[in-house]
Amino acid sequence: MHKPSSSFPRRRLAVLALALAATGPWAAAPAAAQGFPSHPLRLVVAYAPGGATDIVGRMFAQEMSESLGQTVVLENRAGGGTLVGTESVRRSPADGYTLLFGTNAFVITPLLHDAKTYDPVADFQPVGQATVQSLGILVTPGLKIRTVKDFIAYAKANPSKVNFASSGNGSAQHLAGEAFAKAAGVKMVHVPYKGTGPAMADLLAGRVDVMFSSLVGNMEHVADGRLVLVATTGAKRSPATPDVPTVDESGVKGFQAETWQAVLAPAGTPAPVVDRLNAALLKAGKSPKIVETLAAQGMEVRTTSPAELRDLLVRDTTQYKALLQQAKNTLQ
Repeated sequence: MHKPSSSFPRRRLAVLALALAATGPWAAAPAAAQGFPSHPLRLVVAYAPGGATDIVGRMFAQEMSESLGQTVVLENRAGGGTLVGTESVRRSPADGYTLLFGTNAFVITPLLHDAKTYDPVADFQPVGQATVQSLGILVTPGLKIRTVKDFIAYAKANPSKVNFASSGNGSAQHLAGEAFAKAAGVKMVHVPYKGTGPAMADLLAGRVDVMFSSLVGNMEHVADGRLVLVATTGAKRSPATPDVPTVDESGVKGFQAETWQAVLAPAGTPAPVVDRLNAALLKAGKSPKIVETLAAQGMEVRTTSPAELRDLLVRDTTQYKALLQQAKNTLQ
C-alpha cells in the first residue's frame, strides 16, 4: 500500500507558523509604524507658556509638523516642578503620538523626591536632543565684579556672604551655582525662588548678588548696564556673546555647565516610529530659521540620535546626584 508523504503536513505547519508570526506580537512594531503618523501628535512642555522651553518647543513642533505631514500640537502642562507634564507623557500610549519636550529638569526632578516618581532612562524612550545652551554668570553692577577672577577673589574675601539666586531648589541654575562653588573653591549662599522671573527681578534690584541664568531675554539688561555678564558656562563661547570668555578660559579649568532640551517618548515606543520621529527632529534642526533665531539668543541647535540622548541622560543622572549631595544642606 502506498504511504502518504510526510512532507505535506510539514509544509502546512511551516505555512501556519509563518502566518502566526505575521499576525502575532512579533509583527506589532512594524504594524504600529506603518502609516505613522496618521493623525496629529502632541508635544508636551512641562512649563507655563511664554518661557524659553515653550518658545523653542513651538519652533520645533512647527518644523516637525511639516516633515511628518501631521500637525504637532504643543501642550503646556506645568506643575509639580515639571512632574505633572512628564508623568502625563509617561502614562500615555507608547505609539509615538504623545511626546515630551524635556530639559535638564527631566533628570533632576526624580532626584528631588523621596518617593519614587519616574526613571528618566527606564520609563522613557529617547528620540533625540534638540538644543544646548550655556548659562551666563550675571552679577549686579554694585559689586564691582567684572571677571571670574574678580568674582572668586571677592567670594574668598567674603566667605558665605555672596548669595546667588535660582528659579528653585534643585533647578539647573541652582546646581550650576553649586558646581561653580565647588570648582572655584568658594562658599556661597543659595537663595531659591519660585521661578526665574522673581529671581531675576531681585537680581536687577540688587537684593541678590549673582545668578547663573539663561541668556535668553537677559541680554538687554547686560547691554544697558543693569547686569554684568562676567562669563558663560559652556564648553565654548556662546554665539550670542563671542567676546565674553567661558569660565574655563577664565581660569577655572574644566568647568562646564550647560542646559539642554530634548524630545522623549514613553518607553516601549516601536523603533520604526522612533526612527521616523528622530528623522523629523534632525531635519528641523537644519532649519535656518531655528538655527539663526536661537543662535542670536545664545542657544545652539544640537540634534542627536536616540542612543546619544540616552548616554546624556545616564551621564547627567550621575553628575546631578553628586551635585545634589553637595547641596543637601541648602535644600529644605
